[in-house]
Amino acid sequence: MSIIKTENLTHLYSQGTPFEVAAIRNVNLDIAEGELVAIIGHTGSGKSTLIQHFNGLLKPTEGKIFIDGKDIWQDKATLKETRFKVGLCFQYPEYQLFEETVYKDIAFGPKNMELSAEEIDKRVKKAAKFTGVTEEMLEKSPFDLSGGEKRRVAIAGVMAMEPKILVLDEPTSGLDPMGRDKILNLIKYYREQTGSTVIIVSHNMEDVASIATKILVMNEATFLSYGNVDDTYSAADELLSVGLDVPQMTKIFLELKKRGYPVRTNIYTVEQGVKEIQKLRASL
Repeated sequence: MSIIKTENLTHLYSQGTPFEVAAIRNVNLDIAEGELVAIIGHTGSGKSTLIQHFNGLLKPTEGKIFIDGKDIWQDKATLKETRFKVGLCFQYPEYQLFEETVYKDIAFGPKNMELSAEEIDKRVKKAAKFTGVTEEMLEKSPFDLSGGEKRRVAIAGVMAMEPKILVLDEPTSGLDPMGRDKILNLIKYYREQTGSTVIIVSHNMEDVASIATKILVMNEATFLSYGNVDDTYSAADELLSVGLDVPQMTKIFLELKKRGYPVRTNIYTVEQGVKEIQKLRASL
């Protein structure tokens, strides 16, 4: 069943002026419930504009967007419902922290949903557990935390609203390798445990390959392709032609294949690479 569907979705900036530009144009997309979709594309390809339509932050210039089968712009009640159903976490979400304590920051969204104090407390502690935020951290000021900890707190604040769709814009941006791995594992674990649909925007091809079930490739205000990881990365030449890249590990095995070695080229991670090299050595 489709959880997100767009029909000829178009958004123009500076419409009717000499500076008019289409950020996205005639996008027809169908995302099934429970997928973990990675959106990739060069800067200016329309990624951020697209995801801001998912919870009504931007209104289409033309076309429609359906969340859970409903046109989100059909009336005010549906739009409000959608904004609780689709949790959007912007790039560098830690800059949006503002409350006195971590607990209050995570509780901010559920409070706006007008939930009971008991339900809010339950959701805060559940989201904190998901993201590795300890009870001790809940009582601290968010400004006393490290960058990676702040990022997890900000994501916990969105998770506490228990959205059916979690959207994360560059969730690992600016983090060190350890912090990046923690965030990626958290996203993967969250989806596995809740069954929610998760959408991430990322420039990191290794990150995408490690957790995504589907990849949406954006190019010049529309999408170039939408499919599984193997299908997307096997078209390496096409990705390179639109200014994108493939994982370094994939490049290594593409080169080995060119040199006549009997290896698979759908290799994206170090772990996969090690196994394929071991298999190759055993066959020689």
